[in-house]
Amino acid sequence: MKTKRYTLKDIAELAHVSRGTVDRVVHGRGKVSKEAYSRVKQVLDKIDYQPNLVAQSLRKGVLHEIAVLMPGYNYEKYWKKPLLGVEKATNEYTPIGINIRTFLFNPSDSGSYREKYTKILNGRFSAVLVAPFFYKESLVFFEACKKSGLPYFTFNTYIENSGAVTHVGQDLVRSGRTAGSLMHKVLADGDEYLVVHINEELENSMHMQDKESGFRQFLAEAGVAPGQIHVLNIDISEKLEPPLLQKLGEVDALKGIYVTNSKVWMIAGILQQHELDRLLIGYDLLDENIQYLNAGKIDYLIFQNPQLQTSLGIQTIIDYLLFKQEIPDKTFFPVEIVIRENLKEFIT
Repeated sequence: MKTKRYTLKDIAELAHVSRGTVDRVVHGRGKVSKEAYSRVKQVLDKIDYQPNLVAQSLRKGVLHEIAVLMPGYNYEKYWKKPLLGVEKATNEYTPIGINIRTFLFNPSDSGSYREKYTKILNGRFSAVLVAPFFYKESLVFFEACKKSGLPYFTFNTYIENSGAVTHVGQDLVRSGRTAGSLMHKVLADGDEYLVVHINEELENSMHMQDKESGFRQFLAEAGVAPGQIHVLNIDISEKLEPPLLQKLGEVDALKGIYVTNSKVWMIAGILQQHELDRLLIGYDLLDENIQYLNAGKIDYLIFQNPQLQTSLGIQTIIDYLLFKQEIPDKTFFPVEIVIRENLKEFIT
């Protein structure tokens, strides 16, 4: 049985719009309302066309090619969720002529980051969505984007005055303040706090600095002395256990641990192994974190909604490129707190 090849006229009739409207949606020619775009998209989904047929009957070629620059999840498990957001957007927008290419770098190697963004600069992209993991290198990349006229959008890490069209993600300073508030409500006066940065080049990682800054801000306002807050930077390539146990042994009053990324499960495992009871706060719903949350070894997880960050980031680029919409300079997500009792609301 032959598959029907739909023309612009066919699509227009099915969507109850003009042929010109379909042409503008498919080829990005001028403004199109969201309602018109939605109607055409619904028809395309309903007729279940194949990409090769679309190329023959609807498109004269790729309308826009978008690059996504982010760490690879084979290096850090957290980045699997953002990649799922990219895949979701790819499935949704490929049929209307949007090609999305993902460039994955090693988050422990700034050279890998430079290598990947150089490929993007040498390509022919309409826009780039980037997780600016390395602060110094990102500033260089942004300047190069400006010179080449490449619009850039950021997610995960907000860099103020970066020149990005917009940023999508969590307010990380507010996130750190939330962690400080949670910990301060539980701990007693005189108790001390530990901030743990795992496998990060802190001086070149704004996302870690912002979280620690917010944490310190709240505690200072609550009357906690600076000397009550300790910091531990740990390279994951080294043994994690000795420096953590040494710090806990040195400071008897150290009762709360704030891990500034999703690797909080590593700390939880050490605490469990040595039967140590500490208030423990970290980030995101990795399987390991969920396991320790259910076991009572992690008390709070701050959910950063990583999959939505990329899918919404790409949607914003589509609005910018196709619909010529005005884009807000940033979209900050709510700081959501996950505990054992509400976990099912986040994973179902």
